[in-house]
Amino acid sequence: MIKWKKRVHLTDEQKIQNYKKEILTLEQVDYSPLYSQDVAYHNYGYIHTFRVISDGLRLSNMKQFMAGILAGIWIGLVYVAVAMATYSFVGADKAVLESLVKILTGLIFGSVILLISFLGGGFVTAHMWYNRTMFKKVERWSIFLKACGLVYAGNIIGIMIFTCIFQLSGALNHSPALAQHIYNAFGKAKLYEVGSAIEAKDALKAGEIFKTIGYVFASAVLCNFLICLATQGSKSAKGNTVAAMIMYFLVLFYFAIGGYQHCVANWFGAWMLILRAISDPTTQHANMAWAFVAFNIIPALLGNFVGALIIGTFMGLFNKEFDTLLVQEARMKFLAEEIERIENKKMKIKK
Repeated sequence: MIKWKKRVHLTDEQKIQNYKKEILTLEQVDYSPLYSQDVAYHNYGYIHTFRVISDGLRLSNMKQFMAGILAGIWIGLVYVAVAMATYSFVGADKAVLESLVKILTGLIFGSVILLISFLGGGFVTAHMWYNRTMFKKVERWSIFLKACGLVYAGNIIGIMIFTCIFQLSGALNHSPALAQHIYNAFGKAKLYEVGSAIEAKDALKAGEIFKTIGYVFASAVLCNFLICLATQGSKSAKGNTVAAMIMYFLVLFYFAIGGYQHCVANWFGAWMLILRAISDPTTQHANMAWAFVAFNIIPALLGNFVGALIIGTFMGLFNKEFDTLLVQEARMKFLAEEIERIENKKMKIKK
């Protein structure tokens, strides 16, 4: 018969004493390798990506939210530029130009990182790079999830603001071909079998739904391989701005050419479909809009999270000697914050 180990509930004082003992142990560790400039580029990038994202989780709520909004607006700007540059190259009689469309998309979409780097902004997918450390108890899940939630909410609202103003500008009314390209390329095409079935006004089959979810999820995993590496690659430049921008641009170029599923960028297609369903309310348009959120956005969010967990784990193992020190240093900071949190809670109770 299996005997379950009874969980011991410690008092606040006992927790504080245990935390202080662990901090004393962690303070004996030599962290100087983390502050050396004489490490390999890939090690330097890993160290500073870890620190930047860790510190980013502690930014104020408003800062997190506004960073998300700014990035959402930049995404909208870039996607409209992509659509404007490529819509005349698509069509049944222009399949030969498909590669040109992909190259143009990659070149233009890569510029979004320049806007974020020089004007500000943040993606929830960048925060996801840090998700594996949650399982090592170096951060509270509540802090991590709150930061991700604030940035993601900002991303969604930023894209909504841009798409609403873009719709009101009348650009789609004056260019039906552009409108159709946006709805197809950034909407229906990202729904695979489900999108084709809705366009043909066929009933959705379970097989089509599961295939679509599977395609989106797997593509989203690959997407965050690249997005996480873009952040780390730029930090590997050791402060060289030109090299950092090249690294950012190259990785996003590969991402855009591959057409991988990104839980933030895909909201551009979602909002365009939602606005079409509002301005031209037909059953087909409404079905395409809700299906996009259900069968693209949600699987993409989960896939991005898993992708970050996988590539982050691999990079952590590759940089193991530095990862161990980073985790210990982050754990020490976390314990100090926990002691402060418990003591503040006790002070409030006394009052």
